[in-house]
Amino acid sequence: MNKLLQIIYISRSTFNSTDSTNRIEPNVARILAKSRINNRKNGLVGVLYFGDGVFFQCLEGDEEAINVLMDKLAADSRHQDLKVISRKYINQLSFADWAMKFAPIDAKITRFIKENGFDRFNPYLFSDVIVSKFLNELFDANDPSTSLGESLLPNGGEGVAVQYYDKGRANLALICSALALVISVLSFLATKNLI
Repeated sequence: MNKLLQIIYISRSTFNSTDSTNRIEPNVARILAKSRINNRKNGLVGVLYFGDGVFFQCLEGDEEAINVLMDKLAADSRHQDLKVISRKYINQLSFADWAMKFAPIDAKITRFIKENGFDRFNPYLFSDVIVSKFLNELFDANDPSTSLGESLLPNGGEGVAVQYYDKGRANLALICSALALVISVLSFLATKNLI
């Protein structure tokens, strides 16, 4: 039986933010979109947070799939100073409904950072207790993709806002795409007199 693993890593981004309007950094948006696709394929779940140029990501799933992904992340030129800050086996997935949840900077997280004695988001200085508490904050955070077109504007710091389709519309679009593909294949086969 495969073991379920939870891993939390942090890394610094190598790119300079091109976003001057307090919306999600375009590189982060691309990483998030690709992660959601790849994680679904590989049976992984988790949450991603990006603030002050630092990634904080919790991944959960099959140990082998996580190890493969971590090797890819270590070689990814968008990350530097990658550090695993927690690695443990789990009995069940914490983020089972999320191929990759995105937690935006919001008032609650900004308050959490200040209440724990930090001026900026710097998980390299977090104790194990603060890492655990922060993960709970992310678990409870609102993902902007849960509401169609919802735009989040943060209260200070680096801001993020993402406009995504909600799960229902995304699933409907996927079903429609699959149906269109089936109809195209059937039409092609019919023109070749194969059906």
